[in-house]
Amino acid sequence: METLQCREKDVHAELRNSQYDSGKKRKREVENWFQNVRQKIIEVQEVEQNVGLRRYLSRSHFLRIVDKNIQEVNELIEKGGFAEGLLIDVHNKKGEALITTTLVGQTTAGRNLEKIWKFLMDDEITRIGVYGMGGVGKTTIMTHIHNRLLKNPHLAHHVYWVTVSQESSIHKLQNEIAKLISLHLSEELDERQRAAKLFHALRRRKNFVVILDDMWRVFLPEHIGIPVGIEEGRLLVTTRLLEVCRGMRCQQTIKVEPLSTEEAWDLFMKNVWSDKVVDKKVEEIARSISMECAGLPLAIVTTARSMRDVDDIHDWRNALVELREPAEGLVDVEEEVLKPLKFSYDRLKHEKLQRCFLYCASFPEDYKIPIMELIVYWIAEGLLDERGTRKAQFDMGHSILNKLENVCLLERAVDERPDNIRICVKMHDVIRDMALNITKENGSTIFEVKSGERSLHITNEKEWSENLERVFLADDIIEEYLSPSIFPKCPRLLTLQLHFNDYIIELPNSFFVHMQSLRILDLSNMYNLKRLPNSISDLKSLRGLFLINCHNLEYVPSLGELTELRELHLHNSGVKAVPTGLKGLVNLKCLDLSYMRGIQSIPTGLLPSLSNLQCLRLDDCNIEVQTEEFITLRQIEMLGVKFSYLDQFNSYICTKDWERLSHYHLQLHNGRKRFLLPYLKCREVSIYCFDHVIQLPTNMQHLNIVDCVLPTSLLDISPSLKENTCKDLEKCYILSSKGIEDLWSFTTTTTSVPQNLQVLSVCSLPDLKRLFKYEGVEMGGRPPAENGTFSHLKLLHIYNCGKLRYLLTARLVRHHMQNLELIHVSDCSQMEHIIIEEEEEGITTERNSILTFSKLRTLKLVDVPELKSICIGTKTMVCPSLQEIYVFNCPKLKRLSLSTMNVDDSRRTSETQLYSLIKIRGQKEWWDLLEWDNPESKSALQFSIFEEMDFSRRYKDFATWPTSCYQDFLLFMGFPLGCQPSWGLLGLQY
Repeated sequence: METLQCREKDVHAELRNSQYDSGKKRKREVENWFQNVRQKIIEVQEVEQNVGLRRYLSRSHFLRIVDKNIQEVNELIEKGGFAEGLLIDVHNKKGEALITTTLVGQTTAGRNLEKIWKFLMDDEITRIGVYGMGGVGKTTIMTHIHNRLLKNPHLAHHVYWVTVSQESSIHKLQNEIAKLISLHLSEELDERQRAAKLFHALRRRKNFVVILDDMWRVFLPEHIGIPVGIEEGRLLVTTRLLEVCRGMRCQQTIKVEPLSTEEAWDLFMKNVWSDKVVDKKVEEIARSISMECAGLPLAIVTTARSMRDVDDIHDWRNALVELREPAEGLVDVEEEVLKPLKFSYDRLKHEKLQRCFLYCASFPEDYKIPIMELIVYWIAEGLLDERGTRKAQFDMGHSILNKLENVCLLERAVDERPDNIRICVKMHDVIRDMALNITKENGSTIFEVKSGERSLHITNEKEWSENLERVFLADDIIEEYLSPSIFPKCPRLLTLQLHFNDYIIELPNSFFVHMQSLRILDLSNMYNLKRLPNSISDLKSLRGLFLINCHNLEYVPSLGELTELRELHLHNSGVKAVPTGLKGLVNLKCLDLSYMRGIQSIPTGLLPSLSNLQCLRLDDCNIEVQTEEFITLRQIEMLGVKFSYLDQFNSYICTKDWERLSHYHLQLHNGRKRFLLPYLKCREVSIYCFDHVIQLPTNMQHLNIVDCVLPTSLLDISPSLKENTCKDLEKCYILSSKGIEDLWSFTTTTTSVPQNLQVLSVCSLPDLKRLFKYEGVEMGGRPPAENGTFSHLKLLHIYNCGKLRYLLTARLVRHHMQNLELIHVSDCSQMEHIIIEEEEEGITTERNSILTFSKLRTLKLVDVPELKSICIGTKTMVCPSLQEIYVFNCPKLKRLSLSTMNVDDSRRTSETQLYSLIKIRGQKEWWDLLEWDNPESKSALQFSIFEEMDFSRRYKDFATWPTSCYQDFLLFMGFPLGCQPSWGLLGLQY
């Protein structure tokens, strides 16, 4: 084992010395090897632990386990040689298109866009600056430039977008750019050395464009490490300040002017009335209001949305007066920008809406705030207390977010991570400026937000103002040793978040002495934190304690005095025992102990004493708990629990206790694997490593089956499936399971398929011969009686099912699958057709030359070497909603036979026009040999070349799986898990 660990360190060292220095990244097999090594270390540690606990029943059994582990360790050492190298080239990464909004004001915005494009056409111009007031539309214009550059490779082989912020630094910018080009800089601390590495890595790419959006101060490109020049790269900058453009030595600058009066009015009308007929007097006042927005698109849209559905002329007149009055709280800022935005804030009316909005300003600039985290914070803060149940609190939280989005004070965002996609909200930086100004009292700051800036001397007590209410410090802000004598005096502090501060091992006892008003303490992702100070026990006002992903945490003091505590989250932390004093927490509503490997048991009687508990998570952990302990919790709404034994699981299902739960995750597994589910999102059941008939709750919404030995039909796994009593089942995921030959069966009168199934994903079922089986359907027989059987099915994912020769029948498509939107087939070695006519199944039907797939938007076919046709037996498959086709490594597919409408001579022009809306991606050799009925269609299609297709492109759709299944899929593929989802918060997702 020691040899393996030494080899792991050696490989890490080799990667540090050579990785990415020439634009390379680790091979997938290297990442897979690291993952296997880490997994093996855990397994060996578990063996050692079990020996100490004398869990092995016989010496021979123990020796077999030892021999197996020795063999696997030796294999890992041998594989760790990597004779063919550790890295692969990543030069071909070009960039992804950004989401854009329609340009407002074709005269103003369009003119600026074309002016920038003209400068880009000039090879002599390598530095371009775009400046203008906040909210004037600089970023929108630049996103259009970015996407246009992607479509013009002669101008830029690579396009890199970096969002800067007021708190940015050279160090942070270097990290952002390095991440985009897969350059490893974390081990290099010297700024000049980092710049040199970045410079050489970018220089090798040549012909690239770097866009730095929203710069507030000058960072010279040579100091960052960006080579700018005729033979090198180009730099585009957006900023509010002309001085920044000059300091960046921009050769050309463009000022983005506000919209003209008419452009502003058009935008205002579009957002407040659309096509509605309006009283002339109201329209006159509305024109005046639009003029108060100074021609700024952000202010216009925000103000208009706040007046939507207002008809009374008195309200309009009053709104105009409010806008013209001096704005309170706007100090040292561009008042003409913030004043109309504050008007939208004032019109929220309800104090709760305003408080929830201002809470969002306590996060860093440009920060994507996960919705689930945010609502849990609101609950812990007490902002949603009037709702009695947790579900009602989440409903209220979502309703508040919807209202704030509808008036454009927040915008929706997505945080895509390797193993998790999180729905978020974010604040435009101008709106955040307005919010922060509102929070200021007499010119003093009550929100302190720092992220990634290493200059903050947090050990200086003067940094901690007595007026502070919320503090967010993240990404190694605190570098210095925290003195035991530090006494931050923050008597009004309500929320303290310290995230990703790896330098902190222990917080001094004095740190929390003067924080008696603290309601939320979040120390999540403090990976090296080992001990919490005893002074935490004295925080009598604390309502939320979050210690998520504190992997090395060893000591938590008694929490018995924290009688106000509502939320306690220890997800994936390192503590070895349940903190003492929990029995006294009579107000505790949520206890999350999920994914904790160190805790083996919970003291008997603890759970029944927490009578107000609404959320309990004991899934994905080693905790063995008796059903009687949690079944008595009458307030429980959401439950995550793992059962190691089949009789325990079936016994709980038979109690029907699950019927009263709004959300649950019930796990059945007895293996050593860990399956991480970041939060409860529905009623979900996960079955791992079993081969017996089981009971299933009839109201489950998601079913995950992994590493099982199944009967020949999925229906035989449970009476609930066979009797079709699982009416609520929406998503079904089956992974790495043997024995199963078909999923569901049809007869002429009945079907066993759940009526509400929306997503069906199957992966690595070696015995699967067909998805759906017809039983008792005679030759020429009619379709199954229930024509709406698959009326809700939207996504169909099939991966690595070697015996599947086709996917669907034309009968299924015509009568049942008209709402299917995405088909993704990968690594099916024997599949010859996607859709077949019924005689292939022994059922004769009348052939139809046209098959309509009315809502199909995306078709992905990856690594299907025997695929000959998409739809055999029909002349054409009509897909009027089709947007994207991916074809990769399907050499025998010579004809697409797809149309967006019925093809005939009279409509060929329209067909070509519609084809132009479809994007096709594939290999050039395949594209060149493709056969066409209408040659004009080929020229109309938007084709882009994928000579190589990385993991994320091949299997991105599988990221919609539950995290537990998706991670197992990653492991199966030999792809690293990467970072785990940063939160284990218990909540809801809609």
